[in-house]
Amino acid sequence: MTIHSSAGRPAGAAFGIVPSSPGEAPTARCGASREVGPGCVVAGDPAGRRIILVHAASSESRAWTRLLRAVPAGQEWVAVPRPDPAPINGASRLRGGDPGVPAAALRPLLALRRSRKPLLIGCGSGVPVALRAVLDFPELVGGLLLIDPMTEEAARPGVLRRIAARILPPVARDSAAELQAMAPTLDAVRVPVTLVQGKDMPDGFPGASFLEQRLTGCRNLTVVTVPGQQVLPAKHESAIRGALAALVASVERGGA
Repeated sequence: MTIHSSAGRPAGAAFGIVPSSPGEAPTARCGASREVGPGCVVAGDPAGRRIILVHAASSESRAWTRLLRAVPAGQEWVAVPRPDPAPINGASRLRGGDPGVPAAALRPLLALRRSRKPLLIGCGSGVPVALRAVLDFPELVGGLLLIDPMTEEAARPGVLRRIAARILPPVARDSAAELQAMAPTLDAVRVPVTLVQGKDMPDGFPGASFLEQRLTGCRNLTVVTVPGQQVLPAKHESAIRGALAALVASVERGGA
């Protein structure tokens, strides 16, 4: 691992998480991790600092469940699939969409706990959503961990792919196009940011370098690279945990 550092119905109900009292952001009170809605998994201390992981799709939820089996003390982790609206008028492909729509759906999850702000983890096509959320709600997010920022959503493998093709409209998201559209606004990000990606990214993928050049206003920018082309939760669990622990420490030093 290489680290480079430079100094109604509540919207959350879509995830099966609903407020327990007026003004309280949605939470699920549980000890061990469990699925509380379509693709949404919650674990940890319901009174702890909230860590929200936004990944590509419900089908990826199980890949992240292993990390939620050991949530650090004083934290609550919430893994949610990117909350995109359903295709309209038969549209089957989404490329370079508007991450502002799913970012707005995350707003009810941004709960302050004892004045501690939540952190956002964006993975793959969840990266533009996490960035848009911190731009739209800067007072509610303490830091960002961005994993594989320029990677397109992987196709579903084997049998699952064939079954899904029959019952679901195929969706292809282009994170690079979404991020490039957001480029003029990215210097407004002020929170600490950590970027995690494979050190063997194929040629033609700008990867973390694109964000390094544009996140010029963040308080601290750290880049973590791991072996391989893509960051996988099972293979790179220790790297992800280490990067998140360092980010939490940085946020706490800043008083957020």
